[in-house]
Amino acid sequence: MRTTPRDRAAEGGTFTQQKRRDQLVHGMIEVIAEAGFARASVGELARRAGVSKGVVTYHFATKDDLIRAVIADVIASMAGYLEPRLLAAEPARFPERFIAAYLTAWAGYYRSHARQVLALVRIFNAFRDESGRPNPAFGARAGEVAAIEHVLRAGQDMGRLGSFDPHVMASVIKVAAEDLLTQFVNDPDLDLEGHAAQLATLFERATRPDPADRHPADRPPGLPADAPATRGHEPSE
Repeated sequence: MRTTPRDRAAEGGTFTQQKRRDQLVHGMIEVIAEAGFARASVGELARRAGVSKGVVTYHFATKDDLIRAVIADVIASMAGYLEPRLLAAEPARFPERFIAAYLTAWAGYYRSHARQVLALVRIFNAFRDESGRPNPAFGARAGEVAAIEHVLRAGQDMGRLGSFDPHVMASVIKVAAEDLLTQFVNDPDLDLEGHAAQLATLFERATRPDPADRHPADRPPGLPADAPATRGHEPSE
């Protein structure tokens, strides 16, 4: 589902108008990725797209309007890529698998949408509103940390994850995913998949329950049946 704000030309506009608008948004992503934010002008976009500046300003009155459309378009593509992959991991049933699924999904997005993420990083570093703040769309980070925390806390309640502060762990996992992006932007040859796998292993080790914390039904074979268990929750199927 597209979440990009629609301007006057797109609202109620024809399919051709919407197609042109999308073309300009995607073209601006390429300009920012290749030339940088400061040099990504309306004129440069028009030159590359083979249209007049008037065509661009018909759909986007100002460069800021176009940049906001780029932000929304990339963030929507993130949601479209990540959500089905994270849901496929069934975090409600298997919260202990969520960390690997989360990091793997982000690495996959970085790899398959390299131009978009590079453009978004450059926009974040340079684009500010009148008050000097980044675009409000970037505030979605807090909600993402809260979602990770929710899965981790549920895993603790089920006895599938160990004892740790879920908010702190969620924040660190998010920082790790963001740092992976920073490394990839600086080094396009980075082994994204390998780094993501290493991070997943580290966080899984940090969040797994101690043997004494596991419900008896979840203990590995060979652990004495009378070994202490501190969690009294029913095992998840």
